[in-house]
Amino acid sequence: MDAERLLIPLYGLGVAGAFLQIAGANWDVSSHVLGIVDTFFTPPHLVLYLGIFLVLLAGFVGVWFETQTDAKLRHFFTGFRVAFAGSLIQLVAGPLDLWWHSVYGFDPFLFTPTHSMLIVGLALGGVGMAVGTLRLLQRNNDSTRLLKFLGALILGTLWLDVNFVVLWLANAQGVAYTFRVCAPQAIFARSCAFVGAYEDAIYLPALFLDALGGAVVILLATRTMGRRGGLTSVAALVVAVNVTANLGFTAYMLLYVGVPGSFYFAATTRTAGAEIASIIPSYLALLIPVLLLDALAWREGRRALVASLVAGPLSVFIDGRFSFFSGLWSPDVATLLYLLPMILGGLVAGGIRGRLEEALLSGRVPAALGGLPERD
Repeated sequence: MDAERLLIPLYGLGVAGAFLQIAGANWDVSSHVLGIVDTFFTPPHLVLYLGIFLVLLAGFVGVWFETQTDAKLRHFFTGFRVAFAGSLIQLVAGPLDLWWHSVYGFDPFLFTPTHSMLIVGLALGGVGMAVGTLRLLQRNNDSTRLLKFLGALILGTLWLDVNFVVLWLANAQGVAYTFRVCAPQAIFARSCAFVGAYEDAIYLPALFLDALGGAVVILLATRTMGRRGGLTSVAALVVAVNVTANLGFTAYMLLYVGVPGSFYFAATTRTAGAEIASIIPSYLALLIPVLLLDALAWREGRRALVASLVAGPLSVFIDGRFSFFSGLWSPDVATLLYLLPMILGGLVAGGIRGRLEEALLSGRVPAALGGLPERD
């Protein structure tokens, strides 16, 4: 069987799996925050683990086929190796997570040992599938609709992965729990001083990292999709996941179902649900500046600088869970201070763009910037 012909189908399988992982993970976090009784076999977990299985399958088959192909094509199989390494970590973490839930039951922390392993694997799976898919997209002058769709899907997935990793790092309660800084009872009672100190210390770095990661994906989208509108499709995917799995799901459960809540979110009232629902139209409106950025980011010089300046703050606000629950949608004087690390993140993303493209895409220039080498 021709390994080269299997590249797009295998990456398609892996990209679908990477997307299901992050969609299921976001849905699962929303359930945890609302205090919905948690077992291992929940709908969010089933979506998450289906995604893990698909990435594992694509990674395993891709790594095996790499041994059967010519050296000139090995470059396109790198993504499978990265994703497969992540899947192996998750393969260990999955049974441990099942054991963890069976022993400890409801598990509200994101930064636990088993969750941390799953998140590291999730991130590696997204990066691996992005590397492979973007290299294929870059290589083909006349990319098929399927390949363009996969490019948009994996870039949106990568953006969501970055947001999720930042959320994981900022989970002060989970850090205190995992490293036994405070007893679980103290964390639940909000009497753990470490939690407050960690949240204060991590907030500005988290804004910077969220802006940096989102801006990097924005710039990658404009450089690799090969046409205007590609960035908008990527951002629309991120917005759709946040509207459904994060903001929308939370608002719906508060308004129409009722939930017990957790120490993360105690005010589980219809009023709280209405407040979250009221943000959704403004959140969807963020796609308007994305459309403008889609046009600006194709230009060089001052327009490219403006795009970098805008990309950082815009990407943080598009991270719906982080921006809403951290109070960025309720602006005050402090918001001006918070804009600084966001803007810095966008500028740093613009500064490292070239090196990042070289590392991920082997230094080739995409069609929008002057042509591609012909397909071998």
